[in-house]
Amino acid sequence: MRTRSWRVLVAAVAGFALVGAGTTTAQAATHSSFENGDTRVVVAPEVYKLVAGAGIKPSAIKPATAGPAGSTLAARFPISSINVSKLQISHTGGIKLAAGKAKISLRNFKIDVNKLRVYGKVSGSKANAKSALLFTLESSDRTKYGPLKLVLTKTSAGALNATFGVDAFAKGATFGYAKVRPKG
Repeated sequence: MRTRSWRVLVAAVAGFALVGAGTTTAQAATHSSFENGDTRVVVAPEVYKLVAGAGIKPSAIKPATAGPAGSTLAARFPISSINVSKLQISHTGGIKLAAGKAKISLRNFKIDVNKLRVYGKVSGSKANAKSALLFTLESSDRTKYGPLKLVLTKTSAGALNATFGVDAFAKGATFGYAKVRPKG
């Protein structure tokens, strides 16, 4: 029941974004700015502390933006299209994490509302994938950061660990929190 309510909530947001923006799915796919809105992701403070403590530097991949948010980092990823029939919200831009020569980039996120999953393109010194399951979505336990919790998958945790030579990231661990913010 709880999973269904989150699907309904995210589907409603997707529908609102499409109708409110006054665009068709084909039109929305051509935009690369924030005119369709964005998804804001706040990295869980304990994850950000771990990343910063390990000397890993995050940076936005344009047109995404990133910056400080209290004791953590927040990033905004522009919505590029919303496919109401498939219940998918696509984004442009991404985030790069680097420490010395080790680096990993996550970009072009797609939220599959029906499956409560987030996919994205992964590239870097130890990982490359055209599209990979990066996060599952759950209801947030820290709603001040966002109503959705991003939970690491085996793939994303493994890619982070392999890239930076650590074993700090685990499947099922919280990475951050998200809020889909359509314009309309």
